[in-house]
Amino acid sequence: MKSISILLFASVLTAIGGCTWVSANPEVKQKGVMVLPQERVGQCRLLSKTQVSVADRIGFINRVQSDVEKDLQNLAMNQAVSQGGDTVSALAPEKDGNQTFGIYKCLGAPTADQTTKAPAASTKTKTTPYKPPR
Repeated sequence: MKSISILLFASVLTAIGGCTWVSANPEVKQKGVMVLPQERVGQCRLLSKTQVSVADRIGFINRVQSDVEKDLQNLAMNQAVSQGGDTVSALAPEKDGNQTFGIYKCLGAPTADQTTKAPAASTKTKTTPYKPPR
């Protein structure tokens, strides 16, 4: 009987250690918020930085690292939605359940070609910016 209690207790601790607790806001999916590495956000506009934190251990039990990282990303993406961003990128590695993310606006951000090229010579062709239908 005692071994069953110990087995049950161990199972509960294992299950708790492997749970994600933070859900992404439904708007994260609607607005297509992405998580990208730093090398992919060079052409994006940095809107702000956010530091997020979650529990990385429960008592003496460490949580599964991938679950901690997923919770931190979900928190950062939720912040991006509230700040008008469409992308988050880790600015520092996760440490003790804390991580800093940059919130970026990538979609519709000017590319390096658009910001560094000199204006083309004038022609008689008139162009207007594309405006997608709503």
